[in-house]
This record gives sequence, structure tokens and C-alpha cells, in this order.
Amino acid sequence: MKIAAIIVAAGLSSRFENGHKLLAEVNGQPLVRYSVDAASASPVDDIVVVVASDGGKILAAAGPGHWNVIVNDVASEGLSSSIQAGLSAIDPASDGVLILLADMPNVTAEIIQQLCVAFKERGGSAIVYPQTSDGRQGNPVLWPRALFGDLKALRGDTGGKGILAAHPELHWPVRIDSDADAITLDIDTVADLTRAAPTLTKNDEAGA
Repeated sequence: MKIAAIIVAAGLSSRFENGHKLLAEVNGQPLVRYSVDAASASPVDDIVVVVASDGGKILAAAGPGHWNVIVNDVASEGLSSSIQAGLSAIDPASDGVLILLADMPNVTAEIIQQLCVAFKERGGSAIVYPQTSDGRQGNPVLWPRALFGDLKALRGDTGGKGILAAHPELHWPVRIDSDADAITLDIDTVADLTRAAPTLTKNDEAGA
């Protein structure tokens, strides 16, 4: 069973007060590097990083690694366009796709591994997502191949919430007992970054 990962790194970062959020450094490492490192250290088989047409600095900050890159020339149309760009570039034999937002640096390889294990245990037929101890849904979400068409049909600045709501019978939450911020906190502002920073650890083997 093959699982691909799409790392969405094509956002405008319009709410971040000091340049582009994915270039902001924590412990001497750009924010985007945490997400690509987590995916690289996880058991996913294929990784695609989606950037906007002006995303050269973000790719440079991500550094070298075992992933493919696709440029989303219409990133201004919103999240759905980046999801679609990523889907067009993953291994067509993928049984599932994990959609990981590059501005969620606390998502670790261990969390991704738990999702992949659960997905395989369900035979690749479930929508697998992390859940906090108090029952809140987090990210990233691992989608089965059966719903790739629904993801490709998304429009505007939206992710898969509507699809998730339409298929409660496919839900398979994986409880994450670590800090809930790991699966719920995305970085939009400097204050968000300050909140996330204490738990971020630089990977000196990044991209290896």
C-alpha cells in the first residue's frame, strides 16, 4: 500500500508581520524545514512540495531532500488549487494521500507514522486524522484514493472540511495524547510562532 504526502507551501502569508512565515527561523532553522523533515522521516512513499510561482526562497529554505516540487501558478485562487496541483504530481499508484500544511511545524514524523499505520490497518478505505484528547479534529488528514476525485473538485480557498463532513462513515480518528498544539496550531502570526517555538527541535540531519 502506497501513501503519498502533499506539503502545501504556496500560501501568501498575508497575516504574518515579519516577511514570509515559512522563512521565519526557529532554533536556526526555517519554519518550512520542520514540515519537510517530518514527512521525510515518516513512512510515506512519495512527497510533493507545492509552492507558488514566487516560491524560490521557500524551496531554498527547505533545502535538499527526497521530494518532488510542483509550482502552482494559480496559488492566489486558494488552498484547493494547491491540493489539486499536488494531486497531479503524486505517484498515480498511491492508495492514499496525506495533506500536510507547511505552516504546522509541530506535526512530527511520529504523528504521521501513527496515521499511516491506522490507514493501512483500515485497508486504505478510511479518512484518517489525528484527534486531541478532548475530541477535536486536527491535521494532517490522510485521504483514501476513493476520495481523490472529490479533492480534485474543490474550489476556492478551502480544504477538505466539506468532504470530511459528507463522509462520517469513513472517519477514523487517531488520538494524539501529546500537546494538542501539534495537530491544531498553524502559524499565521508572530504570536503563533512564539507559541509553537518552545517544542520545535532543529533536525541536524535535515534533508538527508
